[in-house]
Amino acid sequence: MNNKKKIIDTLRSADKASVEKLMAEEAKKNEIFAKAQRRANIEQTEYADSVSGVEKYERRISMTKIASIAAAAVLVVGSIGGGAYLFRNNSEPGIPEPVLNEVTTDVTNTSTTVIGTGTGTGTAKTGKTTATSSVTTTNTAVTGDTKVTEKTTENTASNSENQPENKFSVTKEELKERADVLTEKVFFDKFSAEYSYTIMHNEYRPKPETKVGKIYLDNTTLTASGEQNVYYDDKLIRSELYAIKDKNELYAIEYLARDMDWVNTGYIFLDAPDKKYGISSVYGFGSWYDTKVTINTIPCGKNLTDILNSDDWEITGERTENGRTIVSISGHGEGYVNYDYTAEIDAATGITLSYEILEEDGTPGTIFKATNYKFDDEAEEFKTPSDIMKEIKNGGYNKQNDDDMNIEELNW
Repeated sequence: MNNKKKIIDTLRSADKASVEKLMAEEAKKNEIFAKAQRRANIEQTEYADSVSGVEKYERRISMTKIASIAAAAVLVVGSIGGGAYLFRNNSEPGIPEPVLNEVTTDVTNTSTTVIGTGTGTGTAKTGKTTATSSVTTTNTAVTGDTKVTEKTTENTASNSENQPENKFSVTKEELKERADVLTEKVFFDKFSAEYSYTIMHNEYRPKPETKVGKIYLDNTTLTASGEQNVYYDDKLIRSELYAIKDKNELYAIEYLARDMDWVNTGYIFLDAPDKKYGISSVYGFGSWYDTKVTINTIPCGKNLTDILNSDDWEITGERTENGRTIVSISGHGEGYVNYDYTAEIDAATGITLSYEILEEDGTPGTIFKATNYKFDDEAEEFKTPSDIMKEIKNGGYNKQNDDDMNIEELNW
């Protein structure tokens, strides 16, 4: 710019002799020609911004502005690449975000889930600095009408607040709350199941005693039915029937053996079966009894609720069976003897579907298992209260207590 201005000023102020002298010099002529040529080339090739409005003008973009745009582009590409790296490695970088030419990038509350067949899911978040990963192995089996999908989930979680993250679809607190209140209210309309309950042995019964039965509860009609056979050392010792309707419980027991033979470690069988029935009110002890049939209204139902009676247990896994989530737990109990146990709980209702209590030496002491369990519209009423009443009336049963209501008084 200074050389160009100097030449122009010289030409403007020079006299004729000076101009002729200047033009006569070949080097000066070449310099003037080259400067004019360079200026023409620059104006043809240099980038320009065009702004239109009241007036239109062009301005050149400075190299500083170009560098800022390039830096921003590099930052965006780096963010995308870094995100991909996080998904591959399930971790976050330990370096601060760069600041280039005062260009900033904020990403808040962004989450992405990648689902792959047979591999699992991964999630990465920026904003609260949280990264989680999980690997899931899925096995599916179909037996009869039952479809079981079993998952073994291994999760790792870390966040800036060092808060543990729940690995399963239900928390321990939610599961315990549902199980605890099953004696007062329920989380289902209907429920049916077959079950077996075995005490392997104890100091009073050196051989296994097993209860095998069925149960049906209907909270839409406030009715229930149950039947149970009790075996000792594989021999039937008694049969039981239960029915609930119109706020009355009808029960009947047929004893084939009643007393223990302590010498021969078995029961003493009767010459003839002893059949008794009784009728009692299952309501009046709380307001909830007027609107619900609880899971332990029938004596055999208590096995479906009693396992979560301590806080010393944890959720260890879950599986999906016919669309329902079944949660596995493992715990420790203390009482007359200390014991460990495992169990499976229906997550939506808190109903215990199976459990195994281990002796101190690790061998099974008590085993409970429900099978063919169904909920709501799929539940099966194997016998109605009226069916059970007729079976008792026609089965030769006598009243347990003289003060009990006569079975003929039931309007079923």
